[in-house]
Amino acid sequence: MGRFPKGTLDRIKTVLRDGESQADFVREAVELELRRREGPSLGGPGSA
Repeated sequence: MGRFPKGTLDRIKTVLRDGESQADFVREAVELELRRREGPSLGGPGSA
């Protein structure tokens, strides 16, 4: 697992769902961020 600022893993532990591991949480977070960044443009500067 990557390195996180002090206290981050404790914060993650407090919000885990039943049966969810820290690795599950991080995988989901990364997937959501990738989709957000790879998604279609929302009409910002330079869009047609």
